This record gives sequence, C-alpha cells and structure tokens, in this order.
Amino acid sequence: MDSSESTLIAINPVLADRVIEFEEWLRSVVVPAMNEHRPELKGRWRVLRATESDDEVVVFAFVCDGGTTQDWDLLPILEDALGPAGAERALATFRDMLQQDQQGWFFTPLHFDGA
Repeated sequence: MDSSESTLIAINPVLADRVIEFEEWLRSVVVPAMNEHRPELKGRWRVLRATESDDEVVVFAFVCDGGTTQDWDLLPILEDALGPAGAERALATFRDMLQQDQQGWFFTPLHFDGA
C-alpha cells in the first residue's frame, strides 16, 4: 500500500452467542467471494477480533488497505458470487449477527519524524 492511501476500518459489533457463526460466515461466504471476484484485493484486507466480549458483544474490525468505498462494498461482490437474491440473504444473515449496524471510516496516515 502506498503510504498516502487511505485505510477503511469497519467495526462490527457481533452478538457474543453468534461469534462462531459469524466467523464461519466469513470463511464460507466472504473469503471465497473476495478471492474469486475481487482477486486484486487479496492481501489488502484482514479481520481483527477483540480479545474479550463486552456487554455480550465481540467487536470485529475489517481493515481494508487502499481503494474506495465501492471497492469494499460487499453487496456487489456477493451479487457476483451468489446472484442478487443470494447476496440479499447473505447480507441479511450478516445483519442478524450484529448488535447494531456496521460502522466504517476511511483513515489517512499521519507521518511524524522519527516514528
């Protein structure tokens, strides 16, 4: 990643009792869709999981390097992989595992001398 490119960080508050299901959804739905339909993004995204739950929620963060909002929008990626109806079902499953909606922001790096 170019040091001037932005990074998308999307926060996902997953219900603690759905964490295993969420991780399996990522493995079985998102990873194959990304690898097959957006191979140019391979190695530019990762998922972080909070080490502890807080108030029956485990926070997951998607960290996506570079690109635009459109590059990281799951709907068209899932539509390519699963068709429109399959994508809607997959996203409904995703939303059902969250305590509240995903929130995301693009960040730009700050450079400090000696850092």
